[in-house]
Amino acid sequence: MERIIKKDPLSKEEIKKIIDYPKIKLIHTSTSIEILEDKKTFSNLKIYFKDENQVNYNTSGTELRKLEYILGDINKKEYRDIIYLSKNNVNMSATLSSLCSKHNLKIEIIETSCDLDDSNYIISKLYGAKIHKSPEEYAKKLINKIIRDKQKDLTKTYVLNEQSIFNIAGILAYINYGIEIEEQVEKLGLKTPNFWSAENDTILGLYLYAELRKLRWNFTYISSSIKYKDIKIKILSALKHLKTDLDFDLSKINIIKEYKAKRLKEKYKKILILFANTKGLLLDMNSSVKSMFYLMEKIKNNQIEKNEEIVFLNSGNFIEIFSDKDILLK
Repeated sequence: MERIIKKDPLSKEEIKKIIDYPKIKLIHTSTSIEILEDKKTFSNLKIYFKDENQVNYNTSGTELRKLEYILGDINKKEYRDIIYLSKNNVNMSATLSSLCSKHNLKIEIIETSCDLDDSNYIISKLYGAKIHKSPEEYAKKLINKIIRDKQKDLTKTYVLNEQSIFNIAGILAYINYGIEIEEQVEKLGLKTPNFWSAENDTILGLYLYAELRKLRWNFTYISSSIKYKDIKIKILSALKHLKTDLDFDLSKINIIKEYKAKRLKEKYKKILILFANTKGLLLDMNSSVKSMFYLMEKIKNNQIEKNEEIVFLNSGNFIEIFSDKDILLK
């Protein structure tokens, strides 16, 4: 792929060239942005809510967008057998298993943390996945053993986590998604939207899209550990893969540090139930409910300007709800 030097701004067609990696289309519809107005919850603010649950009945749009590029890479390299090392990422495991079944691929999942009786792994097995439980320190040895066994049958094995595409697929996906979002926020008349999410690749992909397009977008990212230097490293790595030069300004990303407090998950649960009961919206417990918690805290403490254009990105994840069934049933 020819190296592209950024000019101000890049056109949408030029951006499409940058992210011209092999891809299998899994999402065939756009997801709408709806306006949430609730004086009790949001005071007098309008919250623009983009719901990734709309893309598929049982999985997250965030995962699907990433997997479009991963499956594209697998297809291009003509692999039929996959190994995925899951470190408690049970949703990705279930989603991958579903897609492997649909695309006639065999998958083996190595889980280093979560119990295998988790509902996501029950679903994964239904889709035909073979699940292994291994301590993290032995996972690499197990992967190598599986590869050796398959080599006896002349079978090539694609180890998902060891492929370079695995680390940039989410960013690619959300650079691409920026085209749809730009059109939607323009139609809504939003000039300086502030996108809220606790998903790393979502924020970084949209941020890079906005920087390449010279859009006046801002971002609020909720994380328990990430720092600006981590974001800078990941952006530089992505730009290297994309063969693109870019002067970027990290002041447009506001990081809210997730604090550790007693009964925090109980507070998340209350928000999850509130939105399900009153708005028919499901926030996943892994990321979106955290973002909503901090947004509501900011609103309650009058830390959000009245005219601020907040676009809340719900990563979408019906399956994740079932992972937290013990909490929800208390």
